[in-house]
Amino acid sequence: MSRRNLKEVAQLFLKLGVIGFGGPAAHVAMMREEVVSKRKWLDEQHFLDLVGATNLIPGPNSTEMAMHIGHERGGWRGEFL
Repeated sequence: MSRRNLKEVAQLFLKLGVIGFGGPAAHVAMMREEVVSKRKWLDEQHFLDLVGATNLIPGPNSTEMAMHIGHERGGWRGEFL
């Protein structure tokens, strides 16, 4: 993956971390708006599949979604941003 992709992932989640409030459901909705509607990194079905996967794993969905999106866009390095 390119450094550009990693930079984009880091910038997106910095932005969402600063302006986001309202709990995991609100964060997931904000991620959907950014990565599906605005940036077109994922299509709607892929995003919904990831939401379904995060519902099977214990823990906060928004954190898991951020890791999935980071991995999709930035590879294994993006997963840890």
